[in-house]
Amino acid sequence: MTDEHYIRSVQTSVNNFIHCGDEYLFLKRNNTKKIDPGRLNSIGGRVEHGEDHITACIRETEEETGYKMTPEHIKLSGIGRLQGGYREDWIICIFKTEVETKDIPIGNQTDDGELIWIHKDKVLDSDYELVDDLNYIFKDIVEGELFCFSAEMDNQQKVANINISKLKTAL
Repeated sequence: MTDEHYIRSVQTSVNNFIHCGDEYLFLKRNNTKKIDPGRLNSIGGRVEHGEDHITACIRETEEETGYKMTPEHIKLSGIGRLQGGYREDWIICIFKTEVETKDIPIGNQTDDGELIWIHKDKVLDSDYELVDDLNYIFKDIVEGELFCFSAEMDNQQKVANINISKLKTAL
């Protein structure tokens, strides 16, 4: 492998799949956004300098929804890497959090887009365009399967190749 594969910058981010029973909360990004315009993704964003993943998950969740979390609310679902397709490669720590109510504290309109609740059985078959890796990992998130994945993305930010490994939890 040539050095050019190692030179790309890497962004570290978190995704929090918030659910209330069988309904999952997604952000439909504004078409004006640079990353994934018009697509659905979970709540999340970049990990800031000096911040750990749990703290970033709590901060991003509160900023984007108003839901207040503590580390005890958050469960690890998986870790992923997206290579290519975007300006940077991405390392993503994926979490799942249950909330007691679908009443979003800040409402369903944000600066980033619209917050939408979708039943878990309808997510993959909805008329919304998902960020492409969700087509491969959403079922594992819902079922509570701990996983790692690495995806090669094409220029349209679609998965060209993906490798998913399931993990057993430590006792």
